[in-house]
Amino acid sequence: MSAFALKYALIALAIVVVVAGVWWALKRPNRSKRAPARLRMPIFVPLAGWLLLAVGFLLALSAFTSRYTADLLPMRIASLVVGAGGVFFLVMYNNWYVDARADEVRFRTIFGREHVIEYADIVEYRMLKTKGQPKFMVRSSSGVKFSIHPQIFPVEPLLAAIRFYERTGRWPLVGEQR
Repeated sequence: MSAFALKYALIALAIVVVVAGVWWALKRPNRSKRAPARLRMPIFVPLAGWLLLAVGFLLALSAFTSRYTADLLPMRIASLVVGAGGVFFLVMYNNWYVDARADEVRFRTIFGREHVIEYADIVEYRMLKTKGQPKFMVRSSSGVKFSIHPQIFPVEPLLAAIRFYERTGRWPLVGEQR
C-alpha cells in the first residue's frame, strides 16, 4: 500500500511543480542580463537542458563502461539521444530572444537567425487561440514571420503600435508619440 501512495504522491508533486513553474514564468519574464530589454525563454528551459545532459551522461557512463556490451546497444543509443536533446535545449535557450522596441521588434530564432520587423512594414497581424492558449502572429512586407505567446513574452510596444494603427489607420512614424 505504501508504494501505491508514494507513486501517486510523486505524480501529484510533479504536476504541482510543473504548474508552479508555468505560473512563475507567466508572472516574471526572463530578461537578459546584458540587454535588459531582451526577453529570453523561461529559466526552466536551460534547467531542463542541463538535466537531460546529466541524465544522458549517466546513461552513457553506465552503458559504455559495462561488460555486457551486446545487450546495451539500445541504452547507448538512448544516452546519445538524451544528451543531444539536452544540448539542443541549451543551444535553443542561448540563441532565442525577443526585443520589442519603440519602432521595431528584433528577435532571434532558436537556430540563431536574427530578424527585424519595423512596425511600418507589418502587412498582417492576428491573435489566434492554439489549444486554448493565445498566440500572436505578425508578418512583414519582406515575408518575415514572428509569432509569440503574449502572456509569457509581453511585447507592449508592438501592441501599442497596433492599437495606434487600428485607431488612426496608419502605422506610427519613427519617434512619434502613441
